[in-house]
Amino acid sequence: MQSFAQPRMDAKRSQALWQTMLETIHEQKLDAPATARLLLKVPALVTLGGLGLYAAWFAADSAQTIIACLALAFILAQFAFLGHDAGHGALGYSRRIHTALGQLCMTVATGLAFQEWYGRHRTHHQFCQYEPKDPDMDVDLVVSLTEDSRRRKRGLGRFLTRCQGISVWFLSLLFAQSQRHLSQWGVLLNLRAYALDAAVLLIHFGLWWGLPLALGVDPLRVLIVYTLPLFFLGPYLAAIFWVNHVGMPLIERVDSFSFLEHQAVTSRTVTNPRALDWFFGGLNFQIEHHLYPQIPSFRLRQVQTIVRPSLEAERIPYQAVSFAQAVRDIAAHFRFIAKGTNP
Repeated sequence: MQSFAQPRMDAKRSQALWQTMLETIHEQKLDAPATARLLLKVPALVTLGGLGLYAAWFAADSAQTIIACLALAFILAQFAFLGHDAGHGALGYSRRIHTALGQLCMTVATGLAFQEWYGRHRTHHQFCQYEPKDPDMDVDLVVSLTEDSRRRKRGLGRFLTRCQGISVWFLSLLFAQSQRHLSQWGVLLNLRAYALDAAVLLIHFGLWWGLPLALGVDPLRVLIVYTLPLFFLGPYLAAIFWVNHVGMPLIERVDSFSFLEHQAVTSRTVTNPRALDWFFGGLNFQIEHHLYPQIPSFRLRQVQTIVRPSLEAERIPYQAVSFAQAVRDIAAHFRFIAKGTNP
């Protein structure tokens, strides 16, 4: 269950293949800015988000509040997907446009500080599945993603790992909350580096707390509306992001791999009907995303038609499975790491 990838392709040949695929992508204009789509999607999400907040703040009863918060969770996910694309520079020509979009969609809407988050996310791309440096693998207390992590644990950490085959699914309720708080805490610890994040977070708190309190909304209702959508969002985001890399081969030495092979063998693409691409934000095509992060995520299905046959022709492993199979694979991995034996 726990394996380490080994390089199969020399660097020059790998770079040539990556460049050839990029040229095809460019010929098909798959790397073109997504300006027209943004002009439709951003105002629509802002409108839906405003209506969702109003409905949640002024709902007549608890059932309506819960329904409104559930709707807000899906709206916030779409904001986060746009913020993610903005971080990778996939939505326009200007870095300023990407920064503005990222701050709006990520920091203002979700409370996840855009610049602080993207710094960690960029490192994840660079060191994907390399345990010493991949920040997405730095979850040693609550779960263990590798055998080395399990062996290092003592006390509470060891107990939690033994239970992770079951507990991880309940912990998914906290996934979005933990990402928000981790990001905000990162800003507080380094205000000089993340001054813009800190300033925009004030707008976030003004929107989610100051505005409803000024409108006379009960403080308890304000607290519920701020926290409940993220409890819904946690399992949703976990279902999308955990399947991307959990259980995939680890990397022992980053410098022994070409960029193309490193990104391809450490990622998992999840196949699904085209109609569900919006649900995953297009990030179910994770191999394609890691190879070409500058491509707008809604075009990654088209990029797959270029990438998959090219990799398979070179006998580079291409992991593409159904969502159900991906969930079974990561569940088996969590159990294996918990017990140290095959399930």
